[in-house]
Amino acid sequence: MRHIGKMVVGALLVMSCSSCARWRDAKEVVAEADSLLLHKIVTRDTAALNFAINTLDGPLGYIFAKQDLAKAYYFMGRNFYYLNDFSTAADYYILCDHLNPKDPLYRGRINSCMGFLCKQDSCFEEALEFYERSSLAFKVAGNDWYYAHNLLNVAERYIYLNEFAKVDSVLREAALYHVDSAYYARLMDMSGFSLFRQQQYDSALTYLLSVKDYPRNIEAKCFSYKLITKCYFDMGKLQLAIPYAEYIVQYSTNPNYRSSAYCILLHSVDGHEDVNVLAKYSNEREYNDRLLRHTSESYAKASHKLKAYLDNPHPYRILYILIGGGGVALLLLLVLAHMLYKRWRNTLKRQDQEKQNRRELFERKLFDHSVHFMCSDIWDDTNHLREKVNSYCDNIFYRLEDTFHLREHEIMICLMVLMDFSRDKMAAYLHVLPNTISKSKSKIAKQLGTTSGDLREFLINFMLS
Repeated sequence: MRHIGKMVVGALLVMSCSSCARWRDAKEVVAEADSLLLHKIVTRDTAALNFAINTLDGPLGYIFAKQDLAKAYYFMGRNFYYLNDFSTAADYYILCDHLNPKDPLYRGRINSCMGFLCKQDSCFEEALEFYERSSLAFKVAGNDWYYAHNLLNVAERYIYLNEFAKVDSVLREAALYHVDSAYYARLMDMSGFSLFRQQQYDSALTYLLSVKDYPRNIEAKCFSYKLITKCYFDMGKLQLAIPYAEYIVQYSTNPNYRSSAYCILLHSVDGHEDVNVLAKYSNEREYNDRLLRHTSESYAKASHKLKAYLDNPHPYRILYILIGGGGVALLLLLVLAHMLYKRWRNTLKRQDQEKQNRRELFERKLFDHSVHFMCSDIWDDTNHLREKVNSYCDNIFYRLEDTFHLREHEIMICLMVLMDFSRDKMAAYLHVLPNTISKSKSKIAKQLGTTSGDLREFLINFMLS
């Protein structure tokens, strides 16, 4: 028994020494990220953040490093947002919020981030609730910059809800703050946006044009320019909208802004003799709309999680919270259980991530190369099509042919399904009626043992197998 006791104590001491070093390093990662945020810089070192989370995310971390863990969750969420993985970002935001950071600035930031994700999916009431929470936190923190900008977030939500009396009240309060020129430009944009929604286009343009040349980031300017194009378009002054639309498609990366701009530009060339210009805008808009659909789907997944969190903010990691004292034997048991759990969880996460990475890589290949197949000529030349498809996309043509013994036109339909072409686009490229495409898809799906609606998912899984 003495030997066993010595072994237990020795194991605890070894684990404690190594854990102390890891904890110190993990807390330093968070402290460095925290210091960068003072300068409005969000760390992009996901590897370091992952190390910090893996170190602190456990029973002892929930007891002794709760605030550092909450901050690490926040920074990791921001990083996934920058990677356009909004659903995973929402997961980390929820984890952070549930730990209820003591620092009111972090409570404000995390609620503001959650509100933004809801807004992007047009869940304006949920977004408003998160923004109102963040306003309260920023006010407690005494930070005018964050509080003032969040007032504009609240105003924007009321605009979308058509509650213009509340909009006016919030904007009057927002006008009391003078944090910087970019803030003033955004204040004018919100005033113009409110008037635009009320179809007061001339008054809206007075605000919007007054700050069109103010220094601010590209996307903020493009938001303003989008409103200007909409005003001019609704007023029947299409030519005045064109320069602003051209600026948006040249500089903005926001697919929503770009989609709106392409609508303007397509209207401007409607009936234009130069069919190349029309084709150019049509193809660019189609590419952008596909990107917009992907982005919208990710925002929808995020907002679904956040709405569920509002409805039922149940505790996360409940097993960690139930940790109590129990002596040396219980502590050792907890440590060992935690190590085994983390190893199991990391294995699952690694497997899931590898699977997700492979899928994303494959879909990115399809997406990136789809522009090579957005012309009718290539679908008329089977040999050229076969060569291009196999070159760009992992021998898809050969694999479909060898495995399922499909005919050439059936393989073409499968390729178009994988590339997410519309039914009408398929029909145009293959020179058949849209109904023929629907029937062919159903026949192919039945042959492959799936349904027409699940055909794309089936083909993706087949390529990844």
